[in-house]
Amino acid sequence: MAVATAQMPSPSPPPDVRAILQGRRAVLVRKRVVQPRTLELSGTRIGLNLYGTFHSWHDGDEDRYDQVLGVRLERIVRIGNREYIVNSTGNVRQLTGWLAQRQVTEDFINSDAFENQPQYSTALGRAQLDGRNVVQLRVAPPGGAVETVSLDAATLMIDRISFVDGDGLETDDFRDYRVVDRALIPFTEIDSDGEHRYDSAQRVVAVRVNKPISAKVFATPQNSTIRTNSPVTVPLEFHDGHYYAAVSIHGKTLRFLIDTGAQGVVIDSRAASQLTLVPQGLLEVRGARRVSAVGVAALDSVSIGGADLPLGEVSIIDLNPATPNDPAIDGVLGYPFFASAEVRLDFGALTMTFGKPGSLPTLGERLDVDTDRESAEVPVKIDGVPATCFVDTGNSNELLIFNPFVQTHPGLIAYAGTSPVSSYGVGGSMSAIAVTVNELDLGSYQLFNRSADVMQVDTGAFADRIDAGNIGLGVLRNFVATFDLANRAMYLQPSPAFDDGRTRPTAPPQGSQRSPGSPRSFQETWR
Repeated sequence: MAVATAQMPSPSPPPDVRAILQGRRAVLVRKRVVQPRTLELSGTRIGLNLYGTFHSWHDGDEDRYDQVLGVRLERIVRIGNREYIVNSTGNVRQLTGWLAQRQVTEDFINSDAFENQPQYSTALGRAQLDGRNVVQLRVAPPGGAVETVSLDAATLMIDRISFVDGDGLETDDFRDYRVVDRALIPFTEIDSDGEHRYDSAQRVVAVRVNKPISAKVFATPQNSTIRTNSPVTVPLEFHDGHYYAAVSIHGKTLRFLIDTGAQGVVIDSRAASQLTLVPQGLLEVRGARRVSAVGVAALDSVSIGGADLPLGEVSIIDLNPATPNDPAIDGVLGYPFFASAEVRLDFGALTMTFGKPGSLPTLGERLDVDTDRESAEVPVKIDGVPATCFVDTGNSNELLIFNPFVQTHPGLIAYAGTSPVSSYGVGGSMSAIAVTVNELDLGSYQLFNRSADVMQVDTGAFADRIDAGNIGLGVLRNFVATFDLANRAMYLQPSPAFDDGRTRPTAPPQGSQRSPGSPRSFQETWR
């Protein structure tokens, strides 16, 4: 019997890119808009239940953006093709990786090149954003990250820019366009990661166009360093796959996890209460999943082995559910420690030696490290496939592999004989599948038959879409590891217990529980 089938209308072809961008150029010409020689903006910023200000300067190929939100500070400085970000601690990181690629695309979109070089844009068609009609373009200039630009269908002004960040999409929305002295300025910007209670909004209050800007505004920032005259060695405590050191705050000795995977210095909410630290605002943490944390608090410094680590602010989180099998944890020494000091971890000797960046004798092979996202990320090969991984001393496993990487490389990971396992982190437990990776290449080192957990989550730190996975202590304990993140370097020297794994069994462990958990990634509102 014949069955009648409905004829679906053919989708209309996407609009022509050249026509769209020529139309946008015509609009700008009618508005008599030109790129300003210099531009200075200042105004207010609101987000995470905090209030603050921003101030930006632009002069040719030099830019600076200062932001204050409660006790949190950030500065972005660009001098020619060099761009630096300074955090609340005063740690300076020069962008070389994914954030640098994003900046290339942002510059392209915000300049005349966007309209004049349509070959780097692809039309995606028409869409609606919260009821607003837009035309969307995929923009990918040479050397830049891929971003989606949504143009208002009527005015052709930029309505939204969206891009991948961590486990999802970030969006920047622009409103209330005005022309001031022939410069086109959106007076309102709203930034979101999809969790709208963490959105932040920026409002322009003052504008100065083509006015002189002092060269001092664009001075190269200098990195904050740990306060010690010579290297210090302190003992480490090892328990259930994690390493801890004693930290002193206000004369009280506390137990801190050593964690290259955490973006900040963190204090457990119980310890913060004992120290009478007053939290402010909200904090979104990406661990096992996205969760809310207590907030941030002002703290000038902490002491480690008699050396003072300047801070400015700390994150306050309920940490103990992240390490259910460990004794109480008071805090986490994360990125600000490793960016302020050169740190050598000798896992066999249970010691940590640290001094000012570049102060320790070179030991082992240098690996270049990307610190764009306030973590140590290194190039690797997973069964021959080039990738980038976090180096995470807060992860007790050998290797975690994120699901987006597996989906991008179907057939790479063999699941025969695998079994489900449970993992723990900030935000609770996660499901994973235990597998064996035949070979992990880390620098010139070839490590075979690595036990790995393929994370079965699509949100949180372990669903990152940019990096392939997370290298943990199960791998790092084969080395004496030195982190000099201020100089974007990591050194690996094989330890006496080094084992490349050639003779290890290839079958993955069965039915075990893991503790990769560290508060590795915090949702940032800074742009």
